[in-house]
Amino acid sequence: MSVEPATENPIPDSNPEAIRTFLFTDIEGSTRLWENEPERMRAAVARHDVLSREAVLAAGGQVVKTTGDGVHAVFADALQAVQAALNLQQAMAAPMPEGGLALKVRCGVHCGESEARDGDFFGPALNRAARVMSAAHGGQTLLTQAVAERLRGRLPSGVTLLDLGVVRLRDLASPERVHQLQHPALRAQFPPLRSLEATPNNLAQQLNSFVGRERELAEVRALLAKTRLLTLLGMGGIGKSRLSVQLGAELLDEYPDGVWLVELAPLADPLLVPQALASVLGVKEEQGSSVTDALLSYVRDKTLLVILDNCEHVVHACADLAKRLLQAAPGVRVLGSSRDVLQVAGETAYQVPTLSVPGDEGAEVEERTVPPAHLARLARHEAVRLFMDRASAVQPALRLTAQNAGAVASICRQLDGIPLALELAAARTRALSVQAIAARLADRFRLLVSGDRTVLPRQRTLRALIDWSFDLLDEAERMLFRRLSVFAGGWTLESAEAVCEGGGIESPHVLDLLARLVEKSLVVMDAGGTRYRMLETVRAYALEKLVEAGDEAATRGRHLEHFLGLAETARPHLAGPVQSLWLKRLDQERENFIAAHDWCGRAEECAMQGLQLVFVLKTYWRIRGLLGLGQRITVEASMREAARPRGFARCRVLCDAGQLTYFMGRYDESRRYLEESHAIAMEIGDRGRMAAVLQPLGTVYVALGERARARATYESAVMLAREVGEPRQLAAALNGLAQLHHADGSLEVAQPLYEQVLAIARDLGDQESIAIAQLNRAMVFISSRRLADAVPVLREVQAIAAAVGSKPVEKSLLEVCAGLCAARGDPRSAAWLFGAAEALGERTGIRRDANDEAYLVPLLAAARGSLGPQAFSECELAGRSAGVDAASAEAQRALAD
Repeated sequence: MSVEPATENPIPDSNPEAIRTFLFTDIEGSTRLWENEPERMRAAVARHDVLSREAVLAAGGQVVKTTGDGVHAVFADALQAVQAALNLQQAMAAPMPEGGLALKVRCGVHCGESEARDGDFFGPALNRAARVMSAAHGGQTLLTQAVAERLRGRLPSGVTLLDLGVVRLRDLASPERVHQLQHPALRAQFPPLRSLEATPNNLAQQLNSFVGRERELAEVRALLAKTRLLTLLGMGGIGKSRLSVQLGAELLDEYPDGVWLVELAPLADPLLVPQALASVLGVKEEQGSSVTDALLSYVRDKTLLVILDNCEHVVHACADLAKRLLQAAPGVRVLGSSRDVLQVAGETAYQVPTLSVPGDEGAEVEERTVPPAHLARLARHEAVRLFMDRASAVQPALRLTAQNAGAVASICRQLDGIPLALELAAARTRALSVQAIAARLADRFRLLVSGDRTVLPRQRTLRALIDWSFDLLDEAERMLFRRLSVFAGGWTLESAEAVCEGGGIESPHVLDLLARLVEKSLVVMDAGGTRYRMLETVRAYALEKLVEAGDEAATRGRHLEHFLGLAETARPHLAGPVQSLWLKRLDQERENFIAAHDWCGRAEECAMQGLQLVFVLKTYWRIRGLLGLGQRITVEASMREAARPRGFARCRVLCDAGQLTYFMGRYDESRRYLEESHAIAMEIGDRGRMAAVLQPLGTVYVALGERARARATYESAVMLAREVGEPRQLAAALNGLAQLHHADGSLEVAQPLYEQVLAIARDLGDQESIAIAQLNRAMVFISSRRLADAVPVLREVQAIAAAVGSKPVEKSLLEVCAGLCAARGDPRSAAWLFGAAEALGERTGIRRDANDEAYLVPLLAAARGSLGPQAFSECELAGRSAGVDAASAEAQRALAD
């Protein structure tokens, strides 16, 4: 398509906030091309620049500026922008001159309100157009829904739009419906869009826009390309977290294994730092090794970015983890945010500045009007842009005018451009004019500056702002604000009602008070609208106020009672069809459980509640693979002075401590806890507790090689369980005894014991226990060459696994099916299923027990010998690479034969 020469078409800015359409373009792979073909690239880019300008001008647009290897253009009409993009794509697709370098250009088009100042344009619409462009591939043009609506019934002949659906763009703002521009002369098929969903990540959608920081983003991105450990430094509220998350979103293409955010602010214990990363990555510790070892094994061959957010209060643990990650995995980079450097060799530190604020040009008093030229200069400052963006969200009619610009400048200067402070101040525009806000800030700051001058000025500024916000609350709001500080990691409305009522606050009023705190930016509501949290700086301030009010003990006591009650309610539901729902609920409150546990260590009168708390959480730690954390707090609870009396509660918790310690492979330590628990049970004459502890004690004896003692222990456990009428304990003891016989090769003795276990599990309606019993029966059948008998048993297991979502059952099912295929003479399926099981084990941290290992090893050895080592490894790798659904389908196929 030929392009006629044209002259500039300036878009009038007489209406500075008109709806305009913006086109952003970029050359795909330009960095690589500049490195590999600099001479040819120079000529190709020169041709591209000419064609881009001609395409824009021919369509009636204006080139605002060049952006790297692309252009930013503006149009009065959406149709003009689309015509320009079509012109450019057709021109770039034309045959190249001999020896020329073909370039592929991606385009993004969006329309919206913007501000025109001094020949440039500002506003969220421009950011969105750039993000749409970044989601496209070379040769592809993407349009937003807003543009598509303005083109309805107006598209040129041959031009159509393909609806690509709703995608999350990398500005982390609200999702956008996008359309692809189609024309017979243009390429039509492209890979999936470069959206947030295209690369693994846990970056949450943000509730407001990312304002400014263009220079900082470019600088930090360049630094991270040169160093593997970069720490963003600055005071609380300076914007370190938002900057690091935004950078992570922009770097997704460079990390195929993902960008992962680890929020450390809720953690009070440095020992939990590795577990926090493991939870984000879905890594679980393996028996006999630490969670850190599991992490290092997982990341060894990965290319990913880890963002450690808010390191300052656990700085040494973060430094140790970062160092070990970087030593173990050459493809890993770490981006940290902290008030202090990590002090790790190779670390690069970047001081995050405050937002730019007006200088002398903003010194006019708020009553004086500001000249238009002065107004344009003020509006370029990031602090002004952020304040106005957040304030206009509260008061949509609010604009920066000659009348209020002086007051806005005063607010930004007094708050030193601290983003958190600006956002809190902007929230006040709901009830106050900007002039009134500026006056109040000035009064408050003069008072505070006359106080403690040893505190850094910016720290005084932030404290002054929160003081001021607190002073504006009524007494009920203040009381709720203080009490909410006991929550760690956030809370639900129901939790706030339970913990914060009393002493002037009635439960039905909590919602209204909480909503007011959200409106005043002292509490943050998460994107889903079901959880709330405080920024850490605000939470620390609120906690100080709680202590000053003498209300900490009572509030933490209610917090303990509430979360103990939640854990007690959840415990019976951690098996069965609603297991996954309850696990997710407990996952959300994990930090609150730990906070409640910590309070039990500070309040002597709560020690017995502390024992109850760790007891009811034991099943959760086991299912989630949080063995180290569960074991540590269980032992801590048992070692408190007020928990020393040798009674029922201590007996029960020592048994749990022994089991958790056993799962970690520390058998001698486990033995000590279990034997003390057994001794206490005998002292208090509780035969039920004797029966409960004997089964895990027998398992420890097996692990320590004391098989005769283990057999006697299991037999005693069976006898006591029958005597006290505890069917679950009886099933566990019978299963342990059966496994002992199974491992010894006495299948004829093991099988009837497994039958008894199955019968008890069916009577109890415990689906997971039924599945475990059936898996053990199936292994006996297969080892006895009764393959036909194993199939219906395993079909039931598969149905249960699908219903309850038990990962241990899913993994064991794949392993038993692998053995079944090997016994049938189908080594390829055996290797594939084994690979799928191994992958599931690596993802979850679940280890095979000795009984399963003894069953599987000879069968797989035969399959490997039949197929050959190379072919077996190839099939195993295929299984490892398959997803969960494919593994389930393959197991189902094996059971259909």
